[in-house]
Amino acid sequence: MELYLGESVDQLNLQAELPSEKLKLANPRLLVVTAVKLYNQAVELRDKGDAELSYVSFMKYLNLVNTIRKSPEYKKDEKFFNNLLGTKNVRNAIENAENLQKDLQRRYDDRAEELVIREKLKIKEKQEKEAKEKQIEEKSTNVEAYSPNFPSVDGGFISSWQLEAMIKQKSTSFIIFDVRSKEDFENSHIKHPNCVSIPEDKLKPGLSAAALYKTLPLEAKVDWPKRLTADVIILVDWFGEKLPGSAIYALEEILTKWDPSSKYKGVIKVLSKGYDEWLFRFPMQTTNPHANAVAKPSKVEDISPVEYIEYPDFDEATKPPAIEPTASPLPFINRTNKPAVKKIDEISVEPSIQPVPLPRSNIPKTPSDDQDIDDGFVTGSSSVNRMGSVPKIDRSLKTEAMVKYLQDEEKLVEKHLAITEDRLEKEKEWDRIRREKEASANDEIANHLQEREKEMVELFKKMENDNKQQELEIARLRKEVETIRRDADTSNDKTKPDAEETNIQARITDKEVKQAAMNREVERLRELRKKSEKTREKERDEQEKEEEYKRGMQRLKDEQTRKNEEMKKKRDEENKQEEETRKRLEKQRQNFSRKEVSKIDRLKDEPSSGFGLGSKMNRSHSTPDLAQALQKESERGTKVAKVDRDLKPRDTNRTNIIRNSDLSKNRNFNPVYGNMGRGLTGLKNLGNTCYMNSILQCISNSMLLTNFFVDGSYRNYLNASNKQTRGEISDEVSSTLNALWSGQYRSISCKDLKNAVGRYKSSFRGYEQQDSHEFLTILVDWLHEELNEIRVKRPLKEQNNYYIPDEKAANMAWEDYSASNKSIIVTLFAGQQRSSLRCTTCSKESVTFEPFFNLSLPIPPSNTQCSIMECFQLYTKPEQISGWSCPFCKNKRGASKKIDIWKLPPVLVVHLQRFYNDGLWRKRLNMVDFSVNELDLKDVVKSNKPRYTRFKLYAVSNHYGTMDAGHYTAYCKNAEYNKWFKFDDQDVMEISGNEVRSSAAYILFYTAIDYRAPPVNVIQD
Repeated sequence: MELYLGESVDQLNLQAELPSEKLKLANPRLLVVTAVKLYNQAVELRDKGDAELSYVSFMKYLNLVNTIRKSPEYKKDEKFFNNLLGTKNVRNAIENAENLQKDLQRRYDDRAEELVIREKLKIKEKQEKEAKEKQIEEKSTNVEAYSPNFPSVDGGFISSWQLEAMIKQKSTSFIIFDVRSKEDFENSHIKHPNCVSIPEDKLKPGLSAAALYKTLPLEAKVDWPKRLTADVIILVDWFGEKLPGSAIYALEEILTKWDPSSKYKGVIKVLSKGYDEWLFRFPMQTTNPHANAVAKPSKVEDISPVEYIEYPDFDEATKPPAIEPTASPLPFINRTNKPAVKKIDEISVEPSIQPVPLPRSNIPKTPSDDQDIDDGFVTGSSSVNRMGSVPKIDRSLKTEAMVKYLQDEEKLVEKHLAITEDRLEKEKEWDRIRREKEASANDEIANHLQEREKEMVELFKKMENDNKQQELEIARLRKEVETIRRDADTSNDKTKPDAEETNIQARITDKEVKQAAMNREVERLRELRKKSEKTREKERDEQEKEEEYKRGMQRLKDEQTRKNEEMKKKRDEENKQEEETRKRLEKQRQNFSRKEVSKIDRLKDEPSSGFGLGSKMNRSHSTPDLAQALQKESERGTKVAKVDRDLKPRDTNRTNIIRNSDLSKNRNFNPVYGNMGRGLTGLKNLGNTCYMNSILQCISNSMLLTNFFVDGSYRNYLNASNKQTRGEISDEVSSTLNALWSGQYRSISCKDLKNAVGRYKSSFRGYEQQDSHEFLTILVDWLHEELNEIRVKRPLKEQNNYYIPDEKAANMAWEDYSASNKSIIVTLFAGQQRSSLRCTTCSKESVTFEPFFNLSLPIPPSNTQCSIMECFQLYTKPEQISGWSCPFCKNKRGASKKIDIWKLPPVLVVHLQRFYNDGLWRKRLNMVDFSVNELDLKDVVKSNKPRYTRFKLYAVSNHYGTMDAGHYTAYCKNAEYNKWFKFDDQDVMEISGNEVRSSAAYILFYTAIDYRAPPVNVIQD
């Protein structure tokens, strides 16, 4: 379906906005009903092919769901409202909206590109028209000088000496068409890259240029377009004789008469005395100087059969010809060799004679192009020879013959005009049929109109053939009239045309003017028809793509459903087995406890024999009282024993996981077992926790950091007395990373980490959707504080860098920061940027250097597609501010604020600012093109001696949908397998590197190419 609702996806997003203030007052139950209707409407519109309105409906649905979720009623009974909304509808809406957004963005871009191309074509057509008018004007003042850079050429020929001089001067462009046989050309030809073989067996009289092109060898097809731009087109055969019926004659006819849709720059010349002469005079400029010429051909008549003639395509190659009121002058004919004179009445004017095409070539020819050659053969492009010999005319019958020819011409022009009128009526009828077909909703009527269209096509083809025959016959008669006039001029017969002749000529001119106007109208209707056909074809293609897309989505949906069912079945079996095992062990424990208690009770009641000593022995304090222990255990319930594994020797050769990094706490990851591979374990969604899962998978594939946590090295730096989080976040991250890299789980639940984060940051306590960038920032900050080797931090010094060089000032600022901040987080993630304020009054600059852990790059708002380098340029672009207290002027001044990147860390995190607030929170859907294999930032870093400038991508956090009703995934490159994987909560699948770049990319994780990460060294108890 054609785009009609907007010009960009941003405009559609504006239409999808809802009056949030009014909706807050509405009943949430009623809003749920509206949301369900919107969802069903969006699905229906999608199935009908209305992508724009479907996208708007899906976005309205998501915005409405977001409003419902913010209401107090929803928070009181989430399960009730989620059931009303449909558990799968929200995710389906997000996926559909994302897919529609990609498709619409592509279609909007294509439409914009098409408009640009059309505008360029209009400009080009205008320029070509102006150039053509200028060329005609120049030709009228100087027809003979076509190239001042090489010697003048006599007639339609160019000598070997002249061609050799042209090759040496290199100031004139030319193309050489060698029309000898393929075998002769391969044996020997002119040694020049612009020498092209046009085999003589491919040349047939009456063949069009388009038809000839289809039969040419591949090498000739490549050079064939050069004929349009060359100053001179040189035709070469063995002996340079332009005889009617010869290959060289046929090629000249094709270029001058049967290539109407092309515009030529230069002129056509035949190499005088042919390749035989060139071979003799310039053997060193041939590929084989020892070749021998074939036998000299005899002169032949042009006996081309009519069936060899091919006309250009009806709709593409030609347009209805505008016959000029006066015919173009024909070349001079030597009539001294003609047969005996016949009377006018004996001259046949029947159309059965070989038809001669109307000269319509755009190739300019010099006045001497059509001179005679030896033995009386015509050398130019004149078509008179193709009619046979023209008898000498009796001058006394000149007026009668002229009138007779003009009368015949007038009849043909009238017939041609009638054909054109009929054609115009048929074009109008076709336009009416087209419009009725498009407006018709009845299939039977539409099919009838389609059959009528097919009939019209066949009718147009027949009319076009008749039209061409009429044109040829008119051209023949005009040649006869012009011949009579030329003979009269040659014999100095200056008889003025009589009144009847003048009247006939005037009537012919009027009819031709009328016909030209009709032709223009026909052409206009034809262009409308072509445009309509092109639009329908595009719609059919889009419909086929939509259907294929739906089939593909259905296949994916079916496959996902099948996988989900299999996974559910497997999980149920695993849970069932776990439950049976738990019950069995519990039963065994209870039986064991009862037996042991009974046994010990009996031992307590029985007297000891004392080995005959007659006394009772006291219990040794070194022997455990099992009965008392079991009784106490029964009283307090079953507890897992605490084991101090620090006392166990560590085997450094093993590379398995530490089961619990925080040994004082038992964790239940609620795992789904399965050997997926190291680092390929999914994270279960605990309820809108996809933002956390996405970031944890990106951090898990940050190998420089992961190795530090999974091998237990972090405990050497852990500050458990940290007042803010007391080291708990590092322990939970370590446990989670160990589980992810164990290679024995399909998926796990990181509920303990989620609860720990919620305890120290209330906004993450519930199960509402959160921003993954905010979570990453807080998590990295907590890890830094817990692992900071500096236990007592001091405030940073105030920077005063007015007269200090930047390099020195940057080092001083970094040393001051490092004195209070020393951790693996700083080592890996911390970079430095230069912030400056330049006074617009005194032009003095205030400079400070600041650390950063990630870069938040703005996205150009006006571009639908941009590169990451454009985002860096926008980030470092100066910004004008007002009210700054200039330390030099001591007053409030305007200033130019600028941020420059001074040094980059080994691990560079780039956050793309997709969300912005202009009264409402919105998301930029721009496609940001970023490098995967190598991001070169040497032009971005301002330090004179930067350490890291080249980076490669290893992880991406993606966001789909809106800010409050979206979904997060992660693309990560696994270091163990060196492959890219998609992490969508608990689902993990391999992807290709080409899928990593998308408009959903939100946070990019890069590592310096020359900074190598050690392998993951995990340990198992």
